[in-house]
Amino acid sequence: MCNCNQLESIILGTDESHPFKALDELEWDPERWATLNQCSDCKQLWHIDIAKNNQVGLCVKVNSKEEWLKLDMTQTRVQLMVNNHGGLSFDSCRWKSCDKNCVKGLAFCPIHAYFEMDIKI
Repeated sequence: MCNCNQLESIILGTDESHPFKALDELEWDPERWATLNQCSDCKQLWHIDIAKNNQVGLCVKVNSKEEWLKLDMTQTRVQLMVNNHGGLSFDSCRWKSCDKNCVKGLAFCPIHAYFEMDIKI
């Protein structure tokens, strides 16, 4: 018996390490480093990240293949990086002409830390 209905809609995991008992891979998208999988028991669809260096892998419940094709995990990943650092500080970002608050322990705001400095974890 699966545990899909007990899992949150977004959980940590990759194609190499996830909490599922039995999944069938339906599709893969190398450009997004992700696969679409279906639980063998309950038929729940899951977006599962392919393991990649410098990135926290995510598994996301989706309702359809169309939803999976439109899924953009960018803001979720940025927020996860912020959460992993304990939130935001009151310091201002040191990126030129940026006055947004820094991620705790970093000298940059979430956008500049994630996209410019490539801080994914």
